[in-house]
Amino acid sequence: MVITEMHFFIMGAIGVVAITALLVAGYAWHEFAKARRMYRIFMTGAEKGNLEQGLLELAANIQGLASDNKIQGKELRDIDKRLSLAIQRVGMVKFNAFSDVGGEMSFAIALLDAAGNGVVVSSIYGRAEARVYAKPVVRRESTTALSTEESRAIDEAMQASKIVN
Repeated sequence: MVITEMHFFIMGAIGVVAITALLVAGYAWHEFAKARRMYRIFMTGAEKGNLEQGLLELAANIQGLASDNKIQGKELRDIDKRLSLAIQRVGMVKFNAFSDVGGEMSFAIALLDAAGNGVVVSSIYGRAEARVYAKPVVRRESTTALSTEESRAIDEAMQASKIVN
C-alpha cells in the first residue's frame, strides 16, 4: 500500500486529536485529584469524626433544643398565668380628710392585678389619730362601700401601665 500525502494529513490530524485527548485527560485527572483531596478534608472532621457523625450529632442537638423549647414554652405560660395574679396596677390618691388638717396627709392606695382584683387601703389622718382601712376589690368593685378617693385610686390603678420600669 502506498502512503500518499492525504494519508500523512489524516495521520497528523489523528495525532493532534490524540495529543489533545491526552491533555484533556491530564487536566481531568488533575481536577479529579483536587476534588478527591477536598472530599477527604470535608469528610474528616477536626476531632477524627466524619461529616456523617457530625450531622447525626447536630440532628440530636436540634431534637434536644426542640424539646427544651417546648418545656420553656410551658414554663413561660405558667409564669404568665402567675404574673397575671401579681400586683401590676397601683393607684394612689392623696387628700385632706378633715378641713382643719392640711398637707394631704390622708391617702387611698389601690393594689390590683391585671384583672382588677386586689385591695384598696385607706389612711385617714386626723390631728388626734390616724386610721387605716383595707377593702377587698374584685373586678374593680368592692363588697364594702368605697369612698370617692378609694374609687379614684382604683381608676388610677386600672389606667396605669401593666409594666412599670
